[in-house]
Amino acid sequence: MRGASTENSERRRSPRFSCGGQAKIICLPSDGTLLPGRIRDLSLGGCSVETVSPLGWGARAEVLVQINTSSFRALSQVRALHGPYGIGMQFLHLSPGGQDMLVELIRELARQNAIAGTLRAARREPDQDRWDECRAALLQESSPMLGRIIVSENSAARPLAVERSALADEDAKEFPLDLFI
Repeated sequence: MRGASTENSERRRSPRFSCGGQAKIICLPSDGTLLPGRIRDLSLGGCSVETVSPLGWGARAEVLVQINTSSFRALSQVRALHGPYGIGMQFLHLSPGGQDMLVELIRELARQNAIAGTLRAARREPDQDRWDECRAALLQESSPMLGRIIVSENSAARPLAVERSALADEDAKEFPLDLFI
């Protein structure tokens, strides 16, 4: 099958960004049929569309792309088939306004992608040695508070108070403590 989803990213001239949006596809030459679709990803050179009635490889169409509040029209050609419901469309011609809108969309998707990557990197678990170091440092910094609860003489103001006198050895016990940070 020509143009099947064997394309690799090395052949692409511009990066693709996952996104959601709507597509309205008018096959050329037009018989008035409008195919609805869902945008899966977008680049400066084209988009991937999921539709219930995909076009054949090489078919030309006018596609209206709507993502968030932005939309543009492009003369496109099917360059890849992705399973039974997906097509990869190459943009052949956009108006200058459409080209500007596409550039802005790509710029915003790249910014969002960079933010998401930063957030994912921040959520990663540290390696075990680093985790043990941080945990040991935290446990060394915290000092246990040993004491007894005693009834205060002025029970109206402070019903309970803590006496921080040294405990007898038989009263002091060590308990292992696991902290989840």
